[in-house]
Amino acid sequence: MTALIIDDEKHSHEALLRLTAGEQDLQVLGQGYSVQEGLKMVQAYHPELVFLDVEMADGTGFDLLKQLGTPSFQVVFITAHNKYAEAAFRFGALDFLTKPVQRELLQEALERMRQRKAERYTLEQLHIALETFHQGHQRKLPQRIAVPTSKGLEMIPVSDILYLEADWNYTYFHFMRGGVKQKLHASQNLKYYESALEHYSDFLKVHRSYIINLLQVDRFIRSDSTLELRDGSEVPVARGSKEEVEKRLLSQ
Repeated sequence: MTALIIDDEKHSHEALLRLTAGEQDLQVLGQGYSVQEGLKMVQAYHPELVFLDVEMADGTGFDLLKQLGTPSFQVVFITAHNKYAEAAFRFGALDFLTKPVQRELLQEALERMRQRKAERYTLEQLHIALETFHQGHQRKLPQRIAVPTSKGLEMIPVSDILYLEADWNYTYFHFMRGGVKQKLHASQNLKYYESALEHYSDFLKVHRSYIINLLQVDRFIRSDSTLELRDGSEVPVARGSKEEVEKRLLSQ
């Protein structure tokens, strides 16, 4: 797998080169330090993978991708700890690593790249991520989330979500579409979506296997530790979450 590193920080290049040195099937063809330099290198080298910094001196990684149109390569975004950037990637179902890059997380990202080598990000994913990124800087929250499934991507309005249910390393999304309840099997675990939704005051993890949309709750039956939702669903509440559930429901 051929790769480029596009990042405006020298120490970030050095760290990525050091951490990828043992990957026998990965060849770093070159390094760029700006959006414009990176654009020229992508056009010259036609890499299979690009490690792409989010914010550089002359623009963002999104600016580079917008100039290319639909990417012909896979992307792993590299970002400083920025909750808005991280939310953008989770909502767009994009791969990212935070600085300083950890070896284990880098290896996990590379393994995902290998497993879906033929796949490429869509313009819709990038649009959602870019929209989320800009809204984050304006302290606004995105209204849609891209949910990867075995068949592709589903775009779900956040307000339509009833609840999320853990299924081992996967997650079921229960949501409404056109007045009809839908169920979607997402190829990310519940912890991933817990992080994606942590800035939404209407979402709460009430059980190790459930995250609910508080705006979809009709009643909380304390004696049974159960939430009844507007569609008729019942979701269990863990003993340690009862107090927080009541507090949050009263504040709605």
